[in-house]
Amino acid sequence: MKFVYFGYDFMLGAVQALLDDGHELLGIFSFDCDNVFNFNMAAKNLADRLSIPFSIQRPIPLDIQVFISQGATCFLSAGYPFKIPPIDENLAYGINLHPSLLPMGRGIMPTPTILMHHPEAAGLSLHKLTPQFDTGDILYQRALTLSADDDVETYSARIAMMAPDIFCNVFKNLPSFWSQSIPQTPSKASTFPMPTDAMRMLDWRNPVEMIKKTGKAFGRFGCLARFDGRLWAVYNFSIWQENHNYKTGEIVCILSREIIIAARDGFVCLKDYQELKPPPPSS
Repeated sequence: MKFVYFGYDFMLGAVQALLDDGHELLGIFSFDCDNVFNFNMAAKNLADRLSIPFSIQRPIPLDIQVFISQGATCFLSAGYPFKIPPIDENLAYGINLHPSLLPMGRGIMPTPTILMHHPEAAGLSLHKLTPQFDTGDILYQRALTLSADDDVETYSARIAMMAPDIFCNVFKNLPSFWSQSIPQTPSKASTFPMPTDAMRMLDWRNPVEMIKKTGKAFGRFGCLARFDGRLWAVYNFSIWQENHNYKTGEIVCILSREIIIAARDGFVCLKDYQELKPPPPSS
């Protein structure tokens, strides 16, 4: 099967598995990545190696038509933030991988909310591309059972590890999966908003377990914290419960590399953090 991939490096292992299975990649659409938290250099290198188009421009209907004229029968999206032009089902399949158990957890970035508030929505869904994000009929789903140790990195890793086998199986039997797809139930749908700075903020008035949960939801992307009258990005910390008489948010101890902050029912040991400077005034 000839296909076009919309996404970035996150699902490249699954794309490679499709290539190893004999499918042919005709082109890659990606987007601007900072190559710090999200990456597309490996996708660009793959396109160069295969001598196929690589674009960070948003696709237009003509792009779809051109690839269909080249024999594309599947347009595969995973982690792609933009709307893909309509694809005529009579000519090709349009499929998206979503990191939740749809119809729960619709939205561009549902993982932090799943980890913080809705573990029942954990999983992955392959669904038909439709004009509205994340509403297409379900081709395949698998639930994830989250443990107390799961965080945004392990959640993403578990999906990335499952995806190659799932993609290959679905591609082998795509007409069957397509014809037996199941419509989503609107009454069970939920949409999780894009994470805000407020969601990322460590609130020292909260119990330390809740603070820990916020840290797991954002991982290396970083939480936000206010202490010492300044705003900080926090990338790694530990917590422990302990009764104390400190004010919440008070700096209790400063070590060579760690800072200890008092929370409602214990302490937070900041290990990796940096101050966020306000942007310079515009001239």
